[in-house]
Amino acid sequence: MTRLAPVDEKENPEFMAVLAELTQSRGKASNALRSMGHAPEGLRRLAAVGDYARYHSSVSARIREIVIVITGRESSYAMGHHGPLAVQAGVTQDEVDALCRGTVPVSFQGVDAAVARYVLEFTSKSSVSDACFEALKEWMTPREITDVSITSAYYVAFAMIATAMGVTHDSEDYVKAELDWQRKKDQG
Repeated sequence: MTRLAPVDEKENPEFMAVLAELTQSRGKASNALRSMGHAPEGLRRLAAVGDYARYHSSVSARIREIVIVITGRESSYAMGHHGPLAVQAGVTQDEVDALCRGTVPVSFQGVDAAVARYVLEFTSKSSVSDACFEALKEWMTPREITDVSITSAYYVAFAMIATAMGVTHDSEDYVKAELDWQRKKDQG
């Protein structure tokens, strides 16, 4: 259950303006984004990082969703959105399930395996080992490594906020619309 009363955009012009911006970049504002409406400028700035991670980074849709699934694996809200998005991006359901258990799927090779190991370490208390970072450098450019890191860091924050705020899950129709929106964005 949502812990803060929702912000009525009709009563808050600043929040209404941010929602209009979010609609431009994402098609619609999710319940999690709306939950941050009490701080419209903070929402705007955090959403800008999310917009970059989702739509403008240098990594493929598949890599992006591997990063997000690992990062958000303990958030039912995140998995309600990014489990299906990962499958849409070519990650099998068995692979999603393994990532949610915090393991690298046995089917992952090359860049997929290196990214999965990196994000598992990135989101751990001890961070990334030298060996893991060097292995990732064999598969990715410095920009791609930075984009993977930014994406994971954003989704750590996003999942923590959604969980702390007790955000209500978005409807099945919303998630389907998000899948369509993301497919169109990924296809350019």
